[in-house]
Amino acid sequence: MKHLKNAHDYHTAMAEIETYLAKGFDQLTESEEARLKQLSDSVSAYEQIHFPMPVVHDLSTILTAYMKENNLTRQRLAAYLEVGNSTLSEILNKKRPITLDFAKKLHSKLKIDGNLILELA
Repeated sequence: MKHLKNAHDYHTAMAEIETYLAKGFDQLTESEEARLKQLSDSVSAYEQIHFPMPVVHDLSTILTAYMKENNLTRQRLAAYLEVGNSTLSEILNKKRPITLDFAKKLHSKLKIDGNLILELA
């Protein structure tokens, strides 16, 4: 099964992957490891086409998603990041660029990848 052509192939591959995961990585033979790798690659290729992940293009989108996922208000996020409410609001509204200090807080407190912060700044 190199290329998954339809949803049936996809679900069949996922079921087979589950059997290998249930067995445990330490218990797999070399041929099972190779098959798992092949299935994983096929599933990944299928998912990139049929279930693409949205690409985040700005820091405001990331912070808004973080607030939503963690049920935070702007005020609570501002307090957590140790910045003023107006500063956070201006950053979220793209009216103020981020500072190095703010970028460090995003990285250390929210665990946002530093390279991503640099790309989006």
